Amino acid sequence: MNYSFIPPTDPYCTTPAEVIQHKLMLLELKQNERVIDLGCGNATQLIMACAMAKVQCVGYEILPEAVKDAQENIKTAKLSQQITIRAQNFYDADISKADALMLYLSRSILGVLSEKFEKELPKGARIATHQFDIPGWTAEVEKEVLQKNGVLEKVYLYRKI
Repeated sequence: MNYSFIPPTDPYCTTPAEVIQHKLMLLELKQNERVIDLGCGNATQLIMACAMAKVQCVGYEILPEAVKDAQENIKTAKLSQQITIRAQNFYDADISKADALMLYLSRSILGVLSEKFEKELPKGARIATHQFDIPGWTAEVEKEVLQKNGVLEKVYLYRKI
């Protein structure tokens, strides 16, 4: 189903490194897996995923300034062979070969995407998100993370069954 008529209205917000680290621990990435970030921003999650395991990553982002930041960060990290950024709407993203999704999207956008996840993700694919749960899905793990700044953040792990 095509959802591109629904504008992705979530603001461009970066995820703190310690929250990303907890999401990556929950995902337990393995060598040669494919990691996708819908709304990848500056690609920090994907860069950190590559530091954890030899994975192939694809990020989808429509904000030109975020795409530029992502491309610069990937080049600086010397990960151009492992990370691809697609400047396109994530509703049209091909997630059919994803082993893992790393997300930071609002609950309303996750609700819209939940049908896409059900239809397109392969069985066993994992999803790590934080702050917002995925409506209609049951988290395999729900963990509270205390950030260095004292803010408590919830991290969720889901698995496509």
